[in-house]
Amino acid sequence: MTLQEFSERTRLTPTSEEYNLIEEMYLKADNMDKDEFCNDFKKHSQSTILATFYKKALHFKAECDNIRKQQLETAELLIGKAHAHNDTDLRNHALKLIGEKQVVLMILNLGLPLWDEDKEYIKTNIR
Repeated sequence: MTLQEFSERTRLTPTSEEYNLIEEMYLKADNMDKDEFCNDFKKHSQSTILATFYKKALHFKAECDNIRKQQLETAELLIGKAHAHNDTDLRNHALKLIGEKQVVLMILNLGLPLWDEDKEYIKTNIR
């Protein structure tokens, strides 16, 4: 939805900065069509509590993204050490952090040799 579409539907004229937040909310509301979103936004656009919770949600999302980045970095370190020391326990810790699919993809991206578990995972999931 464009700023013009939003303005026509709501008769509101947000600044471009305000519209960026509105557009982000609209894109996250994937089960709502434009009209439904705009009607609901008109009803609640002045809600302080909703604005507060939305800002908190954005903050928590940023924290989660940061944690996910740290998990990926840690998993990559574990995988590298696992291969260097032929230690499947380190690989298993990486699995707990990011899951088997991500571990196998990371091993491939790092150009490391596949272990039997990795090959089995690939065979099982390609079929």
